Amino acid sequence: MSSTLVAPLLISEPFGFGASDPTYINLPIPVPSQIATTVNAASFTDGFPPSTMTPEASGGLPFFGQDMNGILYMITAYCANFAAGALSVYNSTLSSDISGYPAGAVLVNANGTGAWISLVDGNTVDPDTTAGTGWLPIACSSFTDVTLGGSNVTLTALQAAAPFIEFSGTLTANVNVILPVWVGTQWVVANTCTGAFTVTVKTASGSGVLIPQTGAAAPTSIYCDGTNIQNTGVSTAGLAPINSPVLTGTPTAPTASPATTNTTQIATTAFVQAAIAAAIAAKANLASPIFSGVPTVPTAAPGTNTLQIASTAFVTAALATVPKSKSGTFTCANGVVSVSFGITFPSVPRVFVQWNYASPDTGWVVPGSITTTGFQYQNGNAGTCDWFATVA
Repeated sequence: MSSTLVAPLLISEPFGFGASDPTYINLPIPVPSQIATTVNAASFTDGFPPSTMTPEASGGLPFFGQDMNGILYMITAYCANFAAGALSVYNSTLSSDISGYPAGAVLVNANGTGAWISLVDGNTVDPDTTAGTGWLPIACSSFTDVTLGGSNVTLTALQAAAPFIEFSGTLTANVNVILPVWVGTQWVVANTCTGAFTVTVKTASGSGVLIPQTGAAAPTSIYCDGTNIQNTGVSTAGLAPINSPVLTGTPTAPTASPATTNTTQIATTAFVQAAIAAAIAAKANLASPIFSGVPTVPTAAPGTNTLQIASTAFVTAALATVPKSKSGTFTCANGVVSVSFGITFPSVPRVFVQWNYASPDTGWVVPGSITTTGFQYQNGNAGTCDWFATVA
């Protein structure tokens, strides 16, 4: 059938909405039969009773125009309602009269932000107040903000019907948020709470999902599988938790810059190598270092004789203790005499010798025969000689 085949005439008002009730209209038309009280009165049980179907000449009675107005009003009121696109809300009286709503019945929710669909026949549960298994929310466009603290919270049916739920407040303990067991229902949940505690969304008797404190910019998508709350389309197998993850393989991260960054950001191997390179750039090599500026070293204790580096202070102190001159006497024989200074001069000294015998004489010893520890002297005479050695 084509949508253009029939052009319905839209009803914007119930038939007889301006009639003066009850003079011209009976409202509502009663359900029970009225024959016992008014033989020609209409009811939902009898419709127009038999007396109105018999000709007046044969004892019949005319029907009441007020009943006709009332019936047409009640019928067209629903027509006008549906023509305007409105759905009915849950009505306990109607629910009782019809022994519960049938499966597939659709009702608008109490705050007008969505609808409920009945999953079972004879459904007498009020979907707006009881988050039972007999109804599911559909086409909802609302938003629920739930303030959390230190206690578990069970969401009402209308709260849970919202497709987007945000948690706020300061956590003082780990908190569970209980959702209804609505199989297939999906939610987007944002945790904007503060406080070093967790929020888990779960069913009353099932398991759930930990909602990280990533705020509205990074919400968590979840759904109900009929027993538990699960991550929507995401398996956590092989994924690392946010809290104390144990990574494997070759995990990567952005490299901090510059190499002097000093925060809690993860340090990559590239960052560590750059930091090491920056740290040793101003250092000298261990083998054959080339220093610049005015390098300093600890000053060794006086008299130290090791491979320790000598500072200028050590050298100056050592030089202050070195003798500048020494004298003595030796006996000269016919030949070469080796004389020891008894000390070690810092450099080769000059040596002066004086002969003490019949023909005294003096002179400087030839330099080639002098070392820092002694000298050699040759003379053809015998006797004693005085010597004196000195360095500049």
